[in-house]
Amino acid sequence: MPTTAEVIENLARKLERSCILNDLKECKTLQDFQDLTKKYEALCNDNKV
Repeated sequence: MPTTAEVIENLARKLERSCILNDLKECKTLQDFQDLTKKYEALCNDNKV
């Protein structure tokens, strides 16, 4: 049986993936996609610190 921390972590990952998918679905142009890419690159770079 998973611990509470594992359940929370799993739910957080699912929520994050859902948010990313929603952002991708809203892209209408190449510029939208490029802007979204920059947003997620910045978020990833913040995680490395």
